[in-house]
Amino acid sequence: MLELSIVNQQIAIAGKVLQGETEKTISGAIVEIIAMPEKFRAILSLKALQYGSQWEKMSARLDRKMTSIDGYFYFTNLPPGDYLLEASLPTSLNRYKKVRTTAKVSAPVNGKIPTTMTEIVLSPTGIKGTITDVNDPKKLIANAKIQIQDSGDSTISDQKGNYLLIDLKSPPSGQRNITLIASATGYQQVSQTLKIQRGEVISEQNFALIAK
Repeated sequence: MLELSIVNQQIAIAGKVLQGETEKTISGAIVEIIAMPEKFRAILSLKALQYGSQWEKMSARLDRKMTSIDGYFYFTNLPPGDYLLEASLPTSLNRYKKVRTTAKVSAPVNGKIPTTMTEIVLSPTGIKGTITDVNDPKKLIANAKIQIQDSGDSTISDQKGNYLLIDLKSPPSGQRNITLIASATGYQQVSQTLKIQRGEVISEQNFALIAK
């Protein structure tokens, strides 16, 4: 759990980054302040001069943090005002869309900065649906394999016939055309052609398989 006090510092904004479909926390995400009060902008300008060419390369700065192993991040000693945060996942830039959220820092009360809590949800690129028997829609097919043609991306349907295929590669803009294939023991293979877009999960991409 995030500790809201640090020696000689006061946490002004704190929160966690979550994965949109599983709601699990994400470690290694970058959260950056991209809009801020002028007072904080002036502080950053001085820091940039101090660190020189290393400033842009730093993953941990006054205005840039990386989420910890439990998905939490925090910014300390921020001046009061409105802030705009942007979250991204550097290791999967072509699989997740950047997300922005606002946060307001209040003036100190009795010398203490109130902590503003926030959650940022990163939505992956993906597909989900259900696998059934074409002759009996109520028959849910478990352990069916769903895969993208000519790709290593695949998953298996659960005991209720549901599947979730996420963290798929996608272009920064526009769509990617893919062929999705479903197969299961005792059934004929079925394929569907569709388009995926970064940061969106296509729902109800269902398959009705025909018994051999």
